[in-house]
Amino acid sequence: MRKALTDKSLKALKPKTKRYEVHDLLCPGFSARVSVRGRVSFSVKYRYGTKQKRFSCGTYPRVSLAKAREIAMEALRQVDEGIDPARRRRQIDLTVEAVVGDFIKKYACPNNRSWKEARRVLNRELVSVHGQRDIRKISRADILEIMDAASARGARYQSNRILAHIRKLFNWCIERGIVETNPTNGIRKQHREVARSRVLDEQEITSLLNACAQDGYPYKQYVPLLLATAQRRGELANMRWSELDLENRTWTIPAERSKNGKTHVVPLSDYAMKLLDEVPQFVDCDLVFTTTRVSPISSFSKALRRLHAVSGTSNWHLHDLRRSATSGMASLGVDPHVADKILNHMSGIISGVALVYNRHDYKDEKREALEKWGQYLARL
Repeated sequence: MRKALTDKSLKALKPKTKRYEVHDLLCPGFSARVSVRGRVSFSVKYRYGTKQKRFSCGTYPRVSLAKAREIAMEALRQVDEGIDPARRRRQIDLTVEAVVGDFIKKYACPNNRSWKEARRVLNRELVSVHGQRDIRKISRADILEIMDAASARGARYQSNRILAHIRKLFNWCIERGIVETNPTNGIRKQHREVARSRVLDEQEITSLLNACAQDGYPYKQYVPLLLATAQRRGELANMRWSELDLENRTWTIPAERSKNGKTHVVPLSDYAMKLLDEVPQFVDCDLVFTTTRVSPISSFSKALRRLHAVSGTSNWHLHDLRRSATSGMASLGVDPHVADKILNHMSGIISGVALVYNRHDYKDEKREALEKWGQYLARL
């Protein structure tokens, strides 16, 4: 059957007992094939060498008639140039959204433990604004505009993080041959970062613990446990019941979740065990700290603002509690090399050659130190 295909004629096509084709009068070789279930797909026939071949041009209405004709004409043009369109290299989707997705899947996820943060930053700052643009069209001005917007809303250090993530993305794109140059070249960090040194004093820790006591699950137990264990915010937020040996009073952080990629055993003091006893355990949920029973807690900023207000303290972040715990243990006479083991640091007092030869786990020393620190927190 031959006719000039139009949207009206395509919508009028009805399925039959056998598959059939309607050939287009306006584009030689181009046709619409109707399946027995009524599915309409476009294709173009052509001769390459001694063989007749068919090239798919998409399915209607997901691919419009005009677009399908355009694909067919491009295929026929390639045949005229001696190129077999059926064997051409698959066209890569070069939109920012698609390339960022590939970058996260193929590079960030397998190689970076903090890949979720990279995905969050790139999706929020780059994809949300330029998602449907060709990534080859992203310019230095576009990136500076994103960084300036972050600085304007007060996220000064986040501006630097944005630059780092986008720079890594484009370096990967250069390796893959997606872009020729990195538009971040020549862009410097907009803000000088100063290493934080904030340590909460005894009065502030007391006020914070009292504020937590007035709060509800999960932060009523989570924040004091940050102090009691001296572990990282994300490691504790992702704590599982299956990682806890309550009989031997230990928490084992698996290698895939620890920052240095090493399994880390944290002794649990009486104070930490008391806090864990207060935590509700949900049926069919292994997460210790969760409000959804599906994912770990993540609304840290909101909780932090609330604790600042109730405790009357300010200018500290959750990570500062780790530093405060380390400083507090030092004031109680805990040796620095023991504190390093509690923190799971690869560098510190025992590092370099000493780390290679000294394989002692300091299990008893860590337990004694954390117990001493827990008793101090309990007194506060």
